[in-house]
Parts: sequence; C-alpha cells; structure tokens
Amino acid sequence: MTYPIIQRELTIHLQNKNWYLRPIEDEEKILGPVDYGWHRFNLYPDSFTFGEGLLSGSSIPGSRRLVFSSWSSQWDGFYVSSMGGAAYTFHGVGVNYVALRGMAAEPSVVLLNHKAGEIQVRIEPVNVEPLWAGYASPQGERLIGFYALQQALYDRYAKEYTKGNLRICAIGPASKYTREGAIGSSPIRNGAFTAVVDWAGRGGLGSRLFRRHNIAGIVFGGEWEDPDLRDSAEIDAYFLEHFGKKTIQTDLAVTEKYRYVPEFETGGTFGVNMRDLNERILSFNYTSIYQPVKSRLHQHENFILNHYLKQFNEETIKTKKFQHCGEPCPVVCKKMFGQYKKDYEPYHVLGPQVGVFDQRAAEQLNDFVDAMGFDSIQTGGTVAWTMELVHGGLIDPLEFGLPPASEMSFNWAEDSSNFDIVTDSMKNARYAINIVSAILFEPNAEWFRNGIRVAAKEIDKRYGIRSIDRAVFIGHGDEGCMVPNQYWVPGMLSPMPMMGKYFVHYGVEFLAPELLGRKNVERMTYELFNENSGICRFHRKWSETITDDILRAHYDGLNVNYKAHQFQLAREIYEREAPKIVYWESERVIDMVMGYLVQWESDGLRTPVLVEWLARFREDKTAAAKAYWSEIREGIRGAFKDGSDAIPESFTPAQQGKLPKP
Repeated sequence: MTYPIIQRELTIHLQNKNWYLRPIEDEEKILGPVDYGWHRFNLYPDSFTFGEGLLSGSSIPGSRRLVFSSWSSQWDGFYVSSMGGAAYTFHGVGVNYVALRGMAAEPSVVLLNHKAGEIQVRIEPVNVEPLWAGYASPQGERLIGFYALQQALYDRYAKEYTKGNLRICAIGPASKYTREGAIGSSPIRNGAFTAVVDWAGRGGLGSRLFRRHNIAGIVFGGEWEDPDLRDSAEIDAYFLEHFGKKTIQTDLAVTEKYRYVPEFETGGTFGVNMRDLNERILSFNYTSIYQPVKSRLHQHENFILNHYLKQFNEETIKTKKFQHCGEPCPVVCKKMFGQYKKDYEPYHVLGPQVGVFDQRAAEQLNDFVDAMGFDSIQTGGTVAWTMELVHGGLIDPLEFGLPPASEMSFNWAEDSSNFDIVTDSMKNARYAINIVSAILFEPNAEWFRNGIRVAAKEIDKRYGIRSIDRAVFIGHGDEGCMVPNQYWVPGMLSPMPMMGKYFVHYGVEFLAPELLGRKNVERMTYELFNENSGICRFHRKWSETITDDILRAHYDGLNVNYKAHQFQLAREIYEREAPKIVYWESERVIDMVMGYLVQWESDGLRTPVLVEWLARFREDKTAAAKAYWSEIREGIRGAFKDGSDAIPESFTPAQQGKLPKP
C-alpha cells in the first residue's frame, strides 16, 4: 500500500513564545532532518532544528535517531549531530521537524506534547546553576550537571505526559562556559531513567542551544499515533526481496560487531576496536606514534588486552550487560557495567590518550565529563594535550588553576615496568578531572573554553613556544576545530566540510591521497542516507542498500533518486563550507600521516605510490604533507565536480539478494 508523503514543521519563536505548525511544501527537496536543517539554516542562519526521519514511525530497527542541525561555534560552520532512539518518543508529538528561532529572555525549557488531539507548546524558565551544582535523585543519590538537570526536569514535568511517555534532552555546564557542550538524553523506563545516556555529542550543539537560544532542555512526548509503516509484513517484504531474510534476521546478521562477535569473544565498539588496535594504538596524546612497532605492540598487549579490555570482557561481555538506546532494537549495542556505558571513542580518548588503562579510573573520568555535558572526544583531546604540556614542563600549571608541578600526581611512563596500571591510571584520571574542572570554573583557564586551537595559539604567544605542534585537531574557519575520531588513518584528518563524524573514508588500507579524497565524498553521500533518514549507522549495511527502495515503494509519488539527492545535499554543504577549510596547523598531525605511511611500509607494502610518498616525506616532511593534503582536497573537489554518477553504488547488483558480510 502506498501513502501520500505528509511532513509537518513546528516553528517556535523563543523571544515572544509564538509558534506555528505548517506542512512542508517542497516534499522532494526536504526528505529528512538534515535536508530540513540545511534548508532552514540557509533561510534563517539563527535557526536551531531537530527532527526525525521518514521511517521513524515504522517497525524497522535503528530508524529512530533524533537529528539536530545548526551553526556550530565549535566547528565554525554548519553541523549535524544525532541522538540514538530519541525519535521513538519524539514521534508521539506528531510533527516531523522543529525549528527554534530567536532567544528566550532567560534560561528556559521547551515543552512539546500532543494531548487530546492537539499539539501543545510551552516555554518555561529554569534556573540551571543551582541544579547543576546538585540535585537529589528519587533514590537519594546526589546528581550534578547534566544528570541533575535531566532529573529535575523529569520531576517537574513527567506528570503532564500520558503514561510517562516522554523524553528529555538536557545540557550541562559545558554548554554555558565553552563552545563544546553536548546534548544528552537517557531513555525512561518504568518511571525512571535507565543507565544508558545517548548524546548528540559532536559539534558543540549544546553550546549553541544555550548560548544562542537560552534553552537548557527540551521535553517531548505525546499521544499521537501513526498508522503509517506499521505493517511488519510490508517491511519484511522489502528485506526478503533484497536479502532473502526477514527484517530482524537481516539486521542481526549485519550488526554482529555491535552486539557480540563469537570469534573474538567480545563485542560493541569498545570490545572490537580495542582488540584490533595492535600496533596502531594511540596513547599519551598520540605520542605512541613515535614509538617503534615492538613497543606499541607491547603496550597494546600489556595495557589493553591483558587489563583494560580483559576487564570489559569479564564485566560486561560475559555477563551480557547489554541495552539499547531507547527504541526496540535487537542489536543492544550499549555495553554496560553498572551505571557506566562503555563506548570505544570516549573510553579511548579519555582512556589511553590520557594515560588511563583501567576501567575504574576511566569510569570516573568519563562520568565526570558526561556530567559536565562535554563533547567527550573533543575534551579528551584537549586534556591529553594539556597533560603533555604540563608533563614536559612547557607550561606552568599554576597559571591555569592546575596543581603545581611539584605535586604533579600523574604518570606518563609508557613502559609497563614503570607504570602501575591501576594506581597510575587513577592518578592520571584524577589529574584529568582537575583539568576539566579548571576549564569550566577557573578564570585563568578561560583560553581553553574556546577550544584547543585557540588555546594553543594563545599559549604560544605567551610562552614563545609551539604547543600547537603537540595538539591534534582539524581546523576550520578562523577558530573552529575538531579533535578527530580515534582512528589512525588520514581519512579522519581530511579537508572535508564536516569533520568529527564518519563523513569520510576511515578504512585503514592505503590509498593514494587523490583517491582517498574521492572516497571521502562517496562515504559522506552514503552516511547521509542514514543521517537524513534518522537511521543509526550501525545498521548501514542494509540501510544504504534499501532505504531508497522502501521510501519509493511506500510513499506515493516519491520518485527521487535517493543517492543523487544525498550527493546534492553533500555538495551544497561543501560549496558553502569549502572556503573555510584550512591546512593542518600542527606538526603532530603531519607526523600522524607520515607514521601511517611508515606503518604500511613496515607491514611490507611496496606499491609505487606508497614508496614515492614516503620518499617525499623523508626528504621534506613539510612540503610533502602540504602536497598530500592538497591532493586529498583535489580528489574531494573532483568528486563533487563530477557528480553522483561518478560515485559507485555501495552494493553492486550482483550482491543484491544475499547478505553483505559484517
């Protein structure tokens, strides 16, 4: 059965509390929340948008991410960040997209509800500072920061929502004091928050929400029921046609990494990625890249395999402490230990990168950073860099509100014979917590609130040094920057228009830089299949294959070429952001690229292209790096110029009808 495609937007003017609801008029240009956010951003740059995908009312697992879009002060450009499972509850409001405009007169919360057949919108003030400082949970636990605000909003407003069917998005102090605040939300089950917290973490959109719009929380839910795409037989038919298996069987087959991998006896992003690091381990603010292969393998075996990962496997994997993000999903990718959710990227950058290799220490550090409402990856990169500067005596910690060097109680000895994994990890974690607290609350640490790039340049002016050469980030615009995702690959350092996400090719295989640039564009296009559909990228091995077929078959009159649509969206973002893309400003980033090439040489690869690039780097590292970066950029330009027809399909016709390998 086909249905007309009907989408509705809700616009809220925060300054006067007026709001209106209207249908989306151009249905073929706006097919999802990224389309909508980009459209609103170009019309009204002050807009902050969030919304769901066209499949969020279906029974398809992983299709209910809530997608936020806005200008990002952290990145200095348009940015998209999404949150797992939240659209499962948002769908009950009865709108597809919400646009916030203007600025509330005081810190406020936006309330969205659907009761008695009507949409309800309110804006109410909330005094966030005393709540962030401390709030008691119903169990008597003292909560701080994001956790405290989220609980306080629940206690205040839950009774307004039928059967407690609501979800709350909230921020922490990082959104007020820095550019790097995240938006967090915990699923609610049986009248209480679960231990799972999902984040729209990258891009600092929590800071944008609070500092530009004065909004500290969004509460939503409702009674609206959607009959569309509820027929599981219809959904199964699409999967049977393409993969020969029903929906759930297909999904389980292609998401093994995120659930449990019997071959490895581990699972989830933390388990699989930590296991596979080997000689490509990144630790102690990336200084591991300067160690010989033997030393890196030794560190991986002794610090991670035999302790950090071993703890995780014994405490989480063997006991099957798995949960989902708030929507029914068989992947149960959230790997838990008590109140702590173990994901690879935060537990890596706020783990080995800051000299923490013990779960107890990592839990304390990660939990504090979450409570403060930070982008964990960005914060970890800043903290690791700061610890290296203090450890090397390059800055005086007293000037920034940190413990003096004489009391410097952390240990960055990379040799296991000089490092007590439990004791020293805890020392390092506590010093890292001191840094995070200083960034937020110490007047002398104000530079750090504008990001690692700004802080490095200010420190270098004061001290006459090159601290920036020890910082790892991708710059954008005058002050924007992004600490890369935690993979030692040049794709994560590429000159793309929206970094810090997986909108790049991040495979470890060696590619010529021009080809890498083209692969980045391909990956961005297909990642937008997921972001613009509100589908979790963990399900991408089916979503990139059949999302377009499902939409065309289900919605009457929708004859859009889905790949061309996403490509055009990517190209428009690129064309606007390209003038702000800047070359690498840190020598360590250059060293990471060269180290990546050297690693392939040590692995026995001898292709002419690799040999040529290594020779150029060894002759003149600076010139070679500039040329390498420029060739990636030319590949990106060329791919966008050539058009979507030049991008191959993710799955060829020969692969249709069988499951892709996980």
